[in-house]
Amino acid sequence: MTIETIPFSKLAPTEGANPRRSMDAAAIEGLAASIKADGLLQNLVVRKDGRMFRIVSGERRWRALALLAERGDIGKDYPVPVEVRGGLSEADALRLATVENIQREQLAPMDEAEAFAALLGEGASLEDVAAKAGVSVLTVKRRVALASLCDEAKALVREGEFSLSVAEALTLATNDQQRALIERLEQGYHYDADDVRGMLTGEKPAVSLAIFPMAQYAGTVTADLFADDDTTFFDDAEQFHRLQSQAVEALAEHHREAGAAFVEVLTENYAPWWQYREADAQDGEAGGVVIHFKPSGRVEVREGLVRREVRPSVAEETADHPAAPKEKPEYTGAVIRMVAAHKSLAVMAGLLANPRKAREVAVVTMLNACDWTARARLDAHPALAYFAGEDAQPDTYAKVEGAAQVVMEALDIAATLTSRYPAPDRGAWETLLRPQKEPLALYEAVTALDDAALDALHLLLTTLTFGQGNMDALDAGASLFNRVASDLGVSMRDHWCPDEAFLTRRRKDQLEAIAKETGAVTRLGALKDYNKTQLAAALARHFERCAADDKLIAADLKARANAWLPEAMRFGGVAVEGGDMAEAEEVTEVEADDAIGDGFPTPAVAEDAQPAHAA
Repeated sequence: MTIETIPFSKLAPTEGANPRRSMDAAAIEGLAASIKADGLLQNLVVRKDGRMFRIVSGERRWRALALLAERGDIGKDYPVPVEVRGGLSEADALRLATVENIQREQLAPMDEAEAFAALLGEGASLEDVAAKAGVSVLTVKRRVALASLCDEAKALVREGEFSLSVAEALTLATNDQQRALIERLEQGYHYDADDVRGMLTGEKPAVSLAIFPMAQYAGTVTADLFADDDTTFFDDAEQFHRLQSQAVEALAEHHREAGAAFVEVLTENYAPWWQYREADAQDGEAGGVVIHFKPSGRVEVREGLVRREVRPSVAEETADHPAAPKEKPEYTGAVIRMVAAHKSLAVMAGLLANPRKAREVAVVTMLNACDWTARARLDAHPALAYFAGEDAQPDTYAKVEGAAQVVMEALDIAATLTSRYPAPDRGAWETLLRPQKEPLALYEAVTALDDAALDALHLLLTTLTFGQGNMDALDAGASLFNRVASDLGVSMRDHWCPDEAFLTRRRKDQLEAIAKETGAVTRLGALKDYNKTQLAAALARHFERCAADDKLIAADLKARANAWLPEAMRFGGVAVEGGDMAEAEEVTEVEADDAIGDGFPTPAVAEDAQPAHAA
């Protein structure tokens, strides 16, 4: 390192390159007094720019010198010790400035956030930034999340109006939500981090969030006194999320057809906006579209974006909200609800075939109905609503709906309805349990039933209300639902086959594990040659062919495929006949596929080709 002196008049700052945006005037005044008394004790780092030298690091010292020159304490030719760096790229200069600033005096959190985001956006790794800045990787992740805040929120963080914890919680909000919260604060309201986090993650599905035509919604809504869209909520959250998901998919497809450079749909509460920048239209950059579809149903769309050069590993490691780092769950909420609905309908079908067990369940249910002087009101299990609007409905749904249709017509239920207002009609099961029926007319219809028909009605009504208790959690314990499933001998493979609806919701590594566990890899070939969508479709086809007893597939492979169940589809660890699968032997990937393939480009070989085993 060679130090030389440059006249102060030849030095100039680099516009916008200093990561330190917040400079304390009192600190600059103190530094100027120190330089006046003892001289400049630390050189600056500069790079040559024509006849001038641009500052890479040391802008605080240069500002202190400028203050002394303004006061006449030093002349314009004051010799300043510098280290001239040649061949520095913009990224190198930014890195040196960031590291120098942090090591000499800690940057303000918001300045750190934007400096870290800039470094990571140029391709640096988390570990590299953390090591050079002298902080932990977790600190880098927590800081860089702040770079996604809107400009107004960033300004309040710099001014100390937001604590770090509140600022981190605010990264869960869209820009519009952030501005709304800022407006509330200016009106005198006070929120701590837990308040902000609770408001954003516990948001109800309001009518104002819907991006689909309200005419598509067949349910009811609950409105407050003023009945505006922000305070009117969908009563059927499941239907709202289904329609909103379909609308988001249609919106994404619209942007793809319109020629967007890329279309991404983000589905977590936190969106890492710092990983994108505005496209430079004058430079001919084509912009992409990012759709942030939050779990609450709120949708935010940003167009004309370009991805920064963020390493894939950095993008993955900073995808979750850093204020609450946690492992990704084995199953997403959508998969858990799908599994719970399938299992509930399978048990319903079992109850239909076992009247004695159904009556036992009815007695248990009624014993628990102690509120309002034991007036029990039957509510249809949400598993029925889950599949009511689906194009591909399981056979179990058709069985339950068919039984409800027969009873509804026999009792002429439509003639007993007294409500003057339209209500959802997603199936006969819903009409049967709808309140506000004319009691005497219904009584006459029921007393006219013979014993067998009355027993069938009692059986059906019990069945419609029974299923997994909490459809938003895996039921792996000793619950009533699992015990009844065990007593009924329910085997999920009698009612469900792994299909694309389930498999497309698994990660690529999970799909590869399924292929190896079931032996499907011996037919599908090299799994690395498939993308996730192709692999899910190929596995679904494999399961379908095995279930149909395809003669072109070896008997042992069919047995393994037909016995396989994901852990989530099992009934709380209770072993039921035909429902458990012996632990699969380890299978190594092979570069092979059968002659009748699944529609994807892998090398075709004879059907009886054996898998390659590791030595």
